[in-house]
Amino acid sequence: MPAITNLPCEVVASILRSLDHIGSLVSSLLTCHHFYTSFKENPSVSYEILQRQVNPALIPYCAMVIEASRLPYPRTLSSIREILHTLYHKPDQLVAQAQPTPLSMALRIARTHDIIETFVADFARDAWAVLSTYNGDAGLPDNFTLSPREHFRFCRAFYRVEVFFVLFRGQLGTFYSPFNNRESQYFFAEHSPWENEQLACIHDFLEKRLTEASRDVVAHDVEFGELSVDYLSLGGDNSQKQLWALLDSVVSAGSASLYYGLIGSPREDSTSDALLEEYTEENIKDLVRHPDLLDTNNGPYSAWFSAHRDVPRSFWVMFDNNAGLRECAYVLWDIDRIERYNLLKLFENVPVDPSHLYTDGEFEEMQESFEERSIIWQKGGSGYWSKGDTSRIMWQIKSTGYPAK
Repeated sequence: MPAITNLPCEVVASILRSLDHIGSLVSSLLTCHHFYTSFKENPSVSYEILQRQVNPALIPYCAMVIEASRLPYPRTLSSIREILHTLYHKPDQLVAQAQPTPLSMALRIARTHDIIETFVADFARDAWAVLSTYNGDAGLPDNFTLSPREHFRFCRAFYRVEVFFVLFRGQLGTFYSPFNNRESQYFFAEHSPWENEQLACIHDFLEKRLTEASRDVVAHDVEFGELSVDYLSLGGDNSQKQLWALLDSVVSAGSASLYYGLIGSPREDSTSDALLEEYTEENIKDLVRHPDLLDTNNGPYSAWFSAHRDVPRSFWVMFDNNAGLRECAYVLWDIDRIERYNLLKLFENVPVDPSHLYTDGEFEEMQESFEERSIIWQKGGSGYWSKGDTSRIMWQIKSTGYPAK
């Protein structure tokens, strides 16, 4: 029986095409020189594997992240508009540019996609669990799975957030200045209000994850207490958290604030007092910048309209009173799910604030901890502080050999 290394390159390439992850391809290529040679003679293998690993409808966004990262600094308005126009109006061009896909590029795409897939699974599970707590004793089924359309919608929202950070890192000037530049407004103008609200949901999810991951350190480190680093406040009430976390992209470093981008997203008639429910059908159609034929489901629009029907345009995205709804991913579910579980009615029971909002008592404790940790810092202490316990504090040693308490 002939060994696999004796098979023609075309046959080996056909075998490699059956892999379902780029990581498996890399492992295979490291196995022997014949596999590597077969791949080099058939470079389309990596793209064909990507199509199996990634929903083909998301490939333009995968390619967009790569292409956007290649734009020279400083970004120009024309270059940003051109690449965004390609993404939203000529996505096939981005797909064509990704073929054949160099292995290094395929690995980068696969890494980003794996991270986004993890975030999607976590956000959908967490949102459904939170939503279930507001349904009384009836609850919602635990064994839920995203429909293909919902999965695409969640992924697309995360990719759009990634595109925003890749495009605008380093472009927004002073962090604390109002978000108002033409380049970023062009990005948000490509989306309908409910699609921008989907990005707001992603923002809040990422901020929640940062809060959970960093709280033990920020709430107990002595130096953070000396600096009065707020680990409880959310959104625009916590510029430090925005600066540390949401200046970063989903998977790599960045320097653009998604929060300030969303609250400053284009609102041509934002000074109008007209309520959403007063808009005509023609007015509503004008809100759809360009129909996405891959997502014609009415669920996101229905949920968004229900939540904003009695407010003017200036409150249509990142409205503080809808933070609880965003935690439930309310504009990311299919209409089938919304109708099956009567979610529009359930959304009315969702509190204004998210489930992880701090209490007044917790805020007072934080302020007290600032004072206690500052005193320790001024005396030369550092390290891990706990209320009533300084055993883990490290003290600077003066020349006398005694701690500087």
